[in-house]
Amino acid sequence: MKVTLINVSARMSSDGSRLICALLKQADHSVKSVFLARPEPLSYEQEELAQLDDILKNTDLVMIAVYSSYAIRAVQVTEFIRKNYPGMKVIWGGPHCISIPKLSLRYADAVCFSEGDRVVVDLVNKIEDGNNYLDTPNMAFNVDGSYIVNDVLPPFRELDSLPYHDYNLEDQFLLDRKLFQITKEVFRKHLAGYYPFYTIPILYFVTSRGCPHRCSFCNNCRYIAMFGRNELRFQSADRIIDELEYILNYLGFIEFLGFADDDFFIRTLKDLDDFAEKYKRRVGLPFGVGVSPNTFSKEKMEILLDAGMKAIQMGVQSGSQRVLDEIYNRRIRIPKTRHAVHQIESYRQTFDFDFLLDFIIDNPYEKKDDIIQTYKFLLDIPSSVRINIFFLAFFPGTPIYDKALSDGIIDSFSEKTFRFYTRSRIRYQKNYETFLVLLVRHVRRHSLLRKCIPRLVFRILGSRLVRGFAAIFPKRFYALLSKGVQ
Repeated sequence: MKVTLINVSARMSSDGSRLICALLKQADHSVKSVFLARPEPLSYEQEELAQLDDILKNTDLVMIAVYSSYAIRAVQVTEFIRKNYPGMKVIWGGPHCISIPKLSLRYADAVCFSEGDRVVVDLVNKIEDGNNYLDTPNMAFNVDGSYIVNDVLPPFRELDSLPYHDYNLEDQFLLDRKLFQITKEVFRKHLAGYYPFYTIPILYFVTSRGCPHRCSFCNNCRYIAMFGRNELRFQSADRIIDELEYILNYLGFIEFLGFADDDFFIRTLKDLDDFAEKYKRRVGLPFGVGVSPNTFSKEKMEILLDAGMKAIQMGVQSGSQRVLDEIYNRRIRIPKTRHAVHQIESYRQTFDFDFLLDFIIDNPYEKKDDIIQTYKFLLDIPSSVRINIFFLAFFPGTPIYDKALSDGIIDSFSEKTFRFYTRSRIRYQKNYETFLVLLVRHVRRHSLLRKCIPRLVFRILGSRLVRGFAAIFPKRFYALLSKGVQ
């Protein structure tokens, strides 16, 4: 069967769509991949989409990998196909579909709402052979306006059995105002970068599934709802290294690896030691990982530093224990986080690596005292630590989305009005305290400002006396100030 796989992410991703492509090719299906990989603007003009005709006119089935932030693109492509290729089936998959499949069935003929690698080959085989496919597990279908939502299969555990992600650029295209055949140079320019590594080509790679946390703002909660838990599953060290060697040798230009697992430190000491020894010997590129305060240990840190770890990222999210416990359902104690931060930072005296901390702001359920706790947390972080500020986005299907919808804070999900968690403006917390958080981040980014403004000034700015005085100014004033320091 001839399948066109369209990925609507803003960057050249190395995610599940490449795995789906590899599985279908392994089953002797013909697959072409199209990436809509540009950050802005979100919309694609009809003239742009018309350039897909040479691909789509020879296609039997279209699959679209959808992220909530870019769902509007999936809608645009789907409506374009409906208009110009009547009868062609469009199937959606990806994080947006995992959240609430019925939202996606407004547009798609079918939606994969769980692990697609379990069912995609069987589904496409049935469609090609003209057999009944409406009972396919992990799938939901729109049949003349009626929805069929099938059972979910247990979590897939045999990760080592999966084929390598597909990087055969001969079958891959980029649509960015014009349709390009992807070459290695085009791929290099569009790879997902991440501060402070924007200038070098980074390959992101996932080696596990599942997350040890149950954060209310994260799509992982959907898996817990389906499976009863978010079961942790890992690829073996040999399997990881084998695929990395293959991809790196083929591409030839990758300079940094980002392991995009929810928590790389969740592995045992034995498993990390096995991975580190083989990685250092057979790959040797600098790499970055994510860690949780609950899984951090000095032993694991030292193993990975010896293997070439040059970046480590930790989610703090809020300096308020109340917000972590009651709003985010994030069972991590702030003193433990502080301890982990200072332990990690102590290694910078010997090792050269970047340390990044993530925070979420503009949460309508935060009180001003909660926000000031985050502000005070930021003041205690060593100046060499990099700060990532994200804006709370309500992903459909998550507990915090349901709560905000019930409380009337947000309207039901709209692809046109969905809020980016990286590129947004203050919406809910237009106040002095939120401005202070953004101000600290702004000052930390500029060495001259850091030298000119004593820490005592920030302590005074966060005092109750100054906060009380600042409260007399209107919200729009702080909205403008916040915009100025973003």
